This record gives sequence, C-alpha cells and structure tokens, in this order.
Amino acid sequence: MGLHGDGGGPAAGAGPWRSGGLCGSVAVFAAVAAVFTLTLPRSLPGGDSGELITAAHELGVAHPPGYPLFTLVANLAITLFPFGSVAYRVNLLCGLFGAVAASLLFFTVFRLSGSRAGGILAAGVFSFSRLTWQWSIAAEVFSLNNLFVGLLMALTVRFEEATAAKERSKIAAIGAFSCGLSLCNQHTIVLYVLCIIPWILFRLLKEKELTLSLLLKLALAFSAGLLPYVYLPVSSYLSHARWTWGDQTTLRGFLTHFLREEYGTFSLAKSEVGSSASTVLLSQIINMKTELSFNIQALAVWANVCLPRKWSDSGCRAMRWWPFSLALVWPRLCLRRAECSAGMGFGTWSGCQRPSSLLIKCTQTTGNSTRPPYEAWDLHLRHCRSWDCSVSF
Repeated sequence: MGLHGDGGGPAAGAGPWRSGGLCGSVAVFAAVAAVFTLTLPRSLPGGDSGELITAAHELGVAHPPGYPLFTLVANLAITLFPFGSVAYRVNLLCGLFGAVAASLLFFTVFRLSGSRAGGILAAGVFSFSRLTWQWSIAAEVFSLNNLFVGLLMALTVRFEEATAAKERSKIAAIGAFSCGLSLCNQHTIVLYVLCIIPWILFRLLKEKELTLSLLLKLALAFSAGLLPYVYLPVSSYLSHARWTWGDQTTLRGFLTHFLREEYGTFSLAKSEVGSSASTVLLSQIINMKTELSFNIQALAVWANVCLPRKWSDSGCRAMRWWPFSLALVWPRLCLRRAECSAGMGFGTWSGCQRPSSLLIKCTQTTGNSTRPPYEAWDLHLRHCRSWDCSVSF
C-alpha cells in the first residue's frame, strides 16, 4: 500500500500529476537560482567563508570535520566557472545548491499532495526566509546540507510510493549512498539519517525483503558515499596548501578531525551552559515568527491538524510528526552555538524549514474520480483555492 493508502490521494497513480513534477521542479530551480544569483555577494562574505574558499582554492583541509565534499566540488566550480572572482564562483555554487534544495522540496511536496501550488508555496517560503536566503548565497556548507535534506526527503517519498521489490531495493541503495555522501558535508544531517535508516529497514522487513545480501548492498552503498573522506589524508600528505587545518596523515589525526574532537564530538561548541527547554522553545517560536511570519506559522499548525484520514497509516504519521519534532528538538541542539553565527543561523532555519514543508496540506486538492457529480463544482473551487496562498506569496 502506498503513501495514500488506497491510492485515492491527489498524487496517486501515474497520471499528469506525476508527469508535471519534473517540469515544476525545473521551473522552481530556475526561479530560485535567478533570485539567488542576482543577490549574490560579489566578494568575500562573512563567517567561515574565507577559510572554506581558501581550502577549496588550494585543496587544503578545512576546519573539522574537514568538509571534503564541499572542498572538492567548490574547487571544481572555481576551475569551471569562467567569470567572477574566486569568492564569487563559490558563492554562485552555493546559490545553485540552494536552488536545487528548493526544487527537491517542491518535488517532495508535489508527490505527497499532487498540488503544484502547495509545492510552490513550500519551496518559496523555505527558500526566501531570511536566514535560508542569507546562507544560500554565501560560500558556506549550509546550502549543500539543505540540498541533501531535500534529497533524502524526496527519496523517502519515492521509497514509500514504490510498489515493486526491485524498485524499493534500488531506491534504498541510492538513499544509502546519499546518506553516506551527506555525512561528507555537515554532520548535523545525522539527525535525519538516524530517522530515515531505521524506518527504511523496518519497511523492508515488513515487506519480507530485508535479506543479508540486501543489507550488505546497502552497507557498501553507504560506505561508498563516505569515500570523499579519503581526500583528507591525501591533502595533508601532499601538503600543497599554504593554509590547512591539522595533520590527517595518521589514523589518530584523521579520527580527531573526522569526529570533531577539538570541538567535542557531540557538542556544537567547546564548552557552554545550555538554556532550559522552555527558554529554547520560546526562542524557537520567536525565531519562526521572524522567519516565516505568524500567518505562515498558523497555516503550518492548521495544515497538520487537517491531514486527511486516508493518510493516517503508520508511515504517514511518522512523516507527519517527525518534522514537528525536529522543529522543536533541532534548536535545542543548535542554539547553544551562540558564538558561531553561521551555526546558529543554520539551526534557526532548520527549525523553521520543517513546518513550512507541511503547508502542502493546506493547499492540496482533493480530486477523486469516484465522487458523485453534484460534488464536481466543490472540487473545482477547492482546486482554484489551492493556488490562493501561492499567488499571495
């Protein structure tokens, strides 16, 4: 059984709803990329940008955990983009990462609801919230992290929709590789990975498809995603960069860097006193209001309440409450990094991102070919109203 239970949901089936998803994603990517490109800083932004750009330009090692994937891709962008300063080229790359993240969010929402309007609203509210926009046009690792979050969300939905064992196995392998690759960027994505992996394994077990050979296949795919970390000892050994961080030529040095032991492996700051849960929750609510406005907050809450009963199976309940849980738990982990504006900014938008993705439930249509004729006009009005929020945005 798919995501929509009996297949009656707006995105069920392989009709024009599905075929329009790719075109809509491309359109969202183009629109967001255009806005981000027009607002890019022409020179060096703040935060860790200077260090990350230097590491990419000289193929050195950035601060823990090293960000090997970002370093290698940014170096490729510096080489291939034929215009602008080195800083501008990396800024542009990050803007494109942010646009891809928006298109993946649109794709995910569209597959869940069948509503293009909902997809546009979710992608727009997410991409153009203050902190998301700010860190999507700067040479930082956050927009690439956003991309991976969007990719994992899209793959999770595709896995839930899959009807054949072969298709589920293929998507699971791609997802395992993506999980490993995402950890080559920012380690905070582990919160998503730790939610997704057990759920995927449970679904495979429930379908009686979880075999030893499949487990080995998934483990190999995950390990292959971690291969960019080979770059760290290679760069440290060659020592071509004028400025680099640490010595990763020994196993101890590599693990110290990879596990962020200089910061504290499970801490986002060296030493700090955490705030109370009530203080963090209040701060998060205020941040969400600043980022998304009260109206969007209200829509997100109402959207979650109004989920169709058809979507009440266990998989959908997990997808329903997981985002809200992260919205409250994530800032508890990230707002402790008060000294690091970049990390705090990323933590803020991460908390805000999840409710904005739930706005699809407010803008979805409820078309169903089995409804009696006297409901046709009501369905037409519902479809028209589905665009109201997107147009007003």
